[in-house]
Amino acid sequence: MKLDLATLIAAITMAASALALPILFVGLRAKVHQGLTLWGVGLVLNALSYPAFGLRALGWTATSILLSNLLTGLTLVLHTQAVAAFQRGRTRPLAVWVLWLLLALNVLAAAMFLQDDHLRNVLVALLQGAMAFMLLREAWGPGLAENRLTGRLVLMGGTGLLFAMLAGRTVLMLLASDWNSGFNVPGQVQVFTYFITLAVVLINTVGFVLMQMEHAIAQQRALATRDALTGVHNRTALKDFLAMHGAQSRRQNEPLAFLMLDIDHFKLVNDEHGHLAGDHVLREVAHRIQQRMRQSDILTRYGGEEFLAILPFTNRDGAVRMAQEIRQSMESSPIQVDDQSVPITISIGVHAGIPGEGDKDLEVMINLSDKALYVAKNTGRNRVEYL
Repeated sequence: MKLDLATLIAAITMAASALALPILFVGLRAKVHQGLTLWGVGLVLNALSYPAFGLRALGWTATSILLSNLLTGLTLVLHTQAVAAFQRGRTRPLAVWVLWLLLALNVLAAAMFLQDDHLRNVLVALLQGAMAFMLLREAWGPGLAENRLTGRLVLMGGTGLLFAMLAGRTVLMLLASDWNSGFNVPGQVQVFTYFITLAVVLINTVGFVLMQMEHAIAQQRALATRDALTGVHNRTALKDFLAMHGAQSRRQNEPLAFLMLDIDHFKLVNDEHGHLAGDHVLREVAHRIQQRMRQSDILTRYGGEEFLAILPFTNRDGAVRMAQEIRQSMESSPIQVDDQSVPITISIGVHAGIPGEGDKDLEVMINLSDKALYVAKNTGRNRVEYL
């Protein structure tokens, strides 16, 4: 059975439009979705590229060639920029000028070789393949610190398929001899191209929307488990960490240590410098504590100016040593608040051991670190005490 290319173009145009318009509507209406509007505009341009190609059937060959190549190239540019906008600040920045240069070369090649179908289509496929590679690069997210979740993997898969299709199209056009069809491209090549392109557009759009959804869920989780002021974990997250590290400590028979940290005379900071200065001090103290901690350690904001650190696989000596390093880092360097240096010291209570079964044993360990903190407070502050 031989497919009619004109019918195929009409069907794909309708399908692409049905996908493009809702995405664009959501992007324009819900502006919190980074890059979604750009993605929607790209989908609209992609839908328009199919009837632009069909203009060749009406004899408007030159217009069709230039317009369809421009719209296809713009789709790739906008989708690449949409992904870059979504992950701005989390990956290495995109060289936008490279995208627009490839688009310009794509249109230039189409214009210069209007009368040479064979060379023009090979050059255009190569240039669009380079643009697809740029989209694949952004889908990968160079320098991304977070895990690559399902949506990103789907987008990478779709973009990889697009890149493979353009490479295959180049090879097929180099080998094909049917260059006298009404569309100036071998029919089997164009049917193959449009089927793959529609699949890629669907896969990539699902991937990009999944990325948006997964990012929104991660942000909501962060808001629920992170302290808004300091960025460290809050007491809601503490329960999960205690259960996980407590079970790990018991299973591997390794000690678990707790540091209860409290800023000395913090009320005086607020009284003398104001609450904004106090907020700055809290953020800086949290930052300095984290600088002395290992990647596996957990810091939570336990109260107003109190922090609780969980140190897996850490015995008494290791916990006290880390506590002393944290205390000295505070004492040795005042915190700059506007033009003033605010001296800050910290008292720390330490407890370490292997917890028994149940949550109560973990609570007992935390209470012991809290009691050790009170000993440090009552014996002069700016001290580390162990119980």
